[in-house]
Amino acid sequence: MSKIKIVLAVAAVGFVVALVAFNTANPATPEVKAWNTALAKGNPDTGKHFIMYTDVFCPYCDKFSNALHANAEDFAKEYIDSGKIYYEMRVTHINYLSGHSENSQTGGESAYCAARQDKFWPYYKAILSKLYDDYHSRGIGISKTAEKIPLLDNSYYYEAGETAQLDSETFRSCLENHETLDELTAATTKAQKILTGVPYFVFGDYKANGFDGNWDTTNDYRQAQLMLSAGL
Repeated sequence: MSKIKIVLAVAAVGFVVALVAFNTANPATPEVKAWNTALAKGNPDTGKHFIMYTDVFCPYCDKFSNALHANAEDFAKEYIDSGKIYYEMRVTHINYLSGHSENSQTGGESAYCAARQDKFWPYYKAILSKLYDDYHSRGIGISKTAEKIPLLDNSYYYEAGETAQLDSETFRSCLENHETLDELTAATTKAQKILTGVPYFVFGDYKANGFDGNWDTTNDYRQAQLMLSAGL
C-alpha cells in the first residue's frame, strides 16, 4: 500500500472515530410527533415526550389520570410549564375489542369529538370525574373482576360535554354520526402494534405497562411522579 493510501485510510478511521465521539456526546433530540396535537399539552420542542396509551373505560388508566387531575396545578408547574415534558394521550378502544368494556368505543369516539372542538382536556377530566362519582367510587368497573359498568347511552357523554362547555349541537352530531370512529380505530390499530393492553406508558427509554394505584389521588400522584422521574 502506498504512503498516500495509508494516510487516507488513517484519516478515514480518524473521522469515523471523531464522528462517533461527537454523536455520543451530542445525542440527537428524538423527533416528537403527536398523533393528534389536540390530545397533547406542553412544548413539543422539549424532546421529553411522555406518551400514555389509554382507553376511557380503563380503570387503571383512570386512576393515573384522576391523580393528575387532582394535582393539576402542581403537575402543570413541575412538568408542563417548566418545559420538562410534552404530554400526549393516545386514546384507543382496546377494552371494547377485548370484551372488557362495551362502553369504550363510544367513550373513545366522544373523546375525539371533544378534541375536534379543542376541548379534549376539559372533557376528559369531566368524563372521568363523572365515571368516578357514578361508578368507580362504588366499586363498579374498578377492575377486570369487578361488577361492570352498564351500557351507557349517549346522554351520559352529553352531560360530561356540558360540564366541559362543549358546543352541544356539534358534539351530539359528531357522536351520533360516528364522525370520529375512523380516527379512533386507526389509533387503536397503531397502538396494537406496540402493546396488548392499557395503560401503557412510553417516556424515552422508560416503558411501563399498567398502573397499581388505589384511587387515593395523593398516593397515586406520588407513583406517577416516580414514573416521570424514571423518564427524566
